[in-house]
Amino acid sequence: MEAPNLLENGNIPQQRKFTCCQVAFYTLIFVLIMISALVPVGFCLLRHKQAPELCWAHGSLKNSTQDLTSPMSWEWNLKHCNGFVQKDHDKYLVIEQRGNYFIYAQVNRIKNMTEVFTLMLYKEPEILLNKVVGPNEGDGRGTINFGRPFFLQKGDKLYCKVNFNLNSVLAGDQSHWGLYKM
Repeated sequence: MEAPNLLENGNIPQQRKFTCCQVAFYTLIFVLIMISALVPVGFCLLRHKQAPELCWAHGSLKNSTQDLTSPMSWEWNLKHCNGFVQKDHDKYLVIEQRGNYFIYAQVNRIKNMTEVFTLMLYKEPEILLNKVVGPNEGDGRGTINFGRPFFLQKGDKLYCKVNFNLNSVLAGDQSHWGLYKM
């Protein structure tokens, strides 16, 4: 029986020696990994923009004695709406960019009425988008309101009408309508 071949220093393997090429190779791998992780983060930080401000158009009812066939007059306040919405005189909002808009409205009456208490939202030409009906009697006061999203096209012209005389309604911020660009 022959003796097994043993390594020079017994059965313990020799430690490897790193050559210059191996050190350079592992350093290069480390640097590439760091660059691939940092470049996207740096790009995101440099290119990140703040979210655009929300377009909000809000109209408060003006005191007026209009006839029931014409749109209501509003005191408009438009914030961050350039390119989205514009007012046309004091009665209309004109959509300049198609998209989803949340439209809301509220009217407060201050006395009992003989007819049904109704608020209607239209787009030209006389297309009814929403209609809200409230009671004509009660404690002398009443409120009708709505709020819902609409998909609107560029050029849509919106306005509100009621079926009663405006001297029965609280003006100012007690009666209002408006929209948000979603």
